Amino acid sequence: MDPRLALIAMSTPSVALRYAAAFFFVVVAVASAYALFKAAKALERVDKVLADVDEQGIPLMHKAGATLDGVNANLGNVDEITKDVAGITDKLDTMANAVEGAVSAPARKAAAFSAGVQGAVSSLLHRDKHAGPPPSASSYTPPSAAEPAPPATDQAAGTDAPEPAAEPAAEPADGTPAPPTDVPMNEA
Repeated sequence: MDPRLALIAMSTPSVALRYAAAFFFVVVAVASAYALFKAAKALERVDKVLADVDEQGIPLMHKAGATLDGVNANLGNVDEITKDVAGITDKLDTMANAVEGAVSAPARKAAAFSAGVQGAVSSLLHRDKHAGPPPSASSYTPPSAAEPAPPATDQAAGTDAPEPAAEPAAEPADGTPAPPTDVPMNEA
């Protein structure tokens, strides 16, 4: 074999590899150029979006800040209104307590008075039922001392709280009951 032919035969694979490598690098360069072109277009879009945010977003943030300032001012007004309502509520509570005191004290006194009248009438009726011949002055004992009076009730409060017991009134010698002396009067 001819040495030149052997040299060509031996160099053929390296030439083919060189052409293949050159073709590969051309394809890679074209693909890289295409990718860079697409990346440039995407960066242009991002730049446009950022410009729109600068144009429209910043004024929108200023408007939102002004709105929040207005809301905070209104919340301050609501706080004042709440304090005023609390003050009015306290005044109404005080007034209701005063009215309750003004109404309940006379009602309790009226209940005590009616209980006293009821006790006196009951005592009178009880004595009339058991009335016999008039007792002599030396052997006479008043019925209120012999029998305990029924307990008075506090009708205004709705409880059976006994009123302080009154001492029995001394009756005249003729047997007629004496008027009650310790019945509470309505105080103005």
